[in-house]
Amino acid sequence: MAAEFGARVGIAEEKHLGGTCVNVGCVPKKLFVYGSHFAEEFADAVAYGWSVEETSFDWTLLRDNKNKEITRLNGIYERLLQNSNVEIFSSHAEFLDHHSLTMNGTRVSAEKILIATGSTPFVPLTPGSEYAVTSNDMFYLD
Repeated sequence: MAAEFGARVGIAEEKHLGGTCVNVGCVPKKLFVYGSHFAEEFADAVAYGWSVEETSFDWTLLRDNKNKEITRLNGIYERLLQNSNVEIFSSHAEFLDHHSLTMNGTRVSAEKILIATGSTPFVPLTPGSEYAVTSNDMFYLD
């Protein structure tokens, strides 16, 4: 919005545009939950007069289609930012001082810098933690 009102805006994102919800939160979770209900729906359909032939489930197909949807959404975010004249830096950003950042060796300065880092799941080192997977990992399991 700031860019659309004439402010010079840049965004540094080292992974994927769209944040947690799009990439490893709301969107993939909902796609998996929707997919999980079909077995019950097929079973219930018979009582409503439907003839349901043999069904099967393909985890790899669901996971890969989820990945395609997230890639599609990432592209929408990228186009929205580009169309608003936001400069996108596909990089990790580090502060040099109160008004300067460095990204891939490029120094960028601004009067105001908004920090929106998000978060990353953490697995504490405890007995058995080598078997733990995070919520992020769950969306990509083979």
